[in-house]
Amino acid sequence: MRAPRFRGYRLTRPPGPCRRRASGSGDNALERQSDRLERWLRVLVTAVLMLLLPLTGWIAGSAVYGHYSQLRAAQLAERHAVTAQLMSDAQVGGDGFTDQARPRARVQWEDRQGLHVTVAPVGTWQRKGSTATVWLDTRGNIAAAPVTRDRAATAGVCAGLATAAGLAALAGVAWKGVRVSLDRRRFAQWDREWELVEPRWTGRRRR
Repeated sequence: MRAPRFRGYRLTRPPGPCRRRASGSGDNALERQSDRLERWLRVLVTAVLMLLLPLTGWIAGSAVYGHYSQLRAAQLAERHAVTAQLMSDAQVGGDGFTDQARPRARVQWEDRQGLHVTVAPVGTWQRKGSTATVWLDTRGNIAAAPVTRDRAATAGVCAGLATAAGLAALAGVAWKGVRVSLDRRRFAQWDREWELVEPRWTGRRRR
């Protein structure tokens, strides 16, 4: 490996402060105090992240899953399902961002109160004559289907992954800042050392 150049001169050996460690001591003779600090900080940050990433992800995911589970329980307590027959083919309407965008069809079902006919959300591509599950509220009006267990689980997993990824990104930015700060200190140290050793190595006197 080529020796570094500083201000047009080639260094044949590192400046004095880098040779404080005796050879054979088991440590890198060129390792500076800032290098050792960076190495130990890297170990510490890695250990903390290995502990915090799964923990924060699990906490966030569990909280979101619990929220949707409670919402599902509340919805099931207020709604009930009936099996209805389609009187027309399913048709998509709405703006694509609301529940009105779901396929809808004219359906009918019969219960103790008699025959009911209305327009309700149904499955995609369902045809006239097929059956669909329709959800009603306590007043017998059409209601949206309750949150499913799969949706609750998916929301929990997504929240956990997003939280862990956000924490990892934040840690990466913080570590980058630490590296920049340490590099500035190292460059400043090299400049100070070069000011001391350049006259002896080059034989040039400073004005």
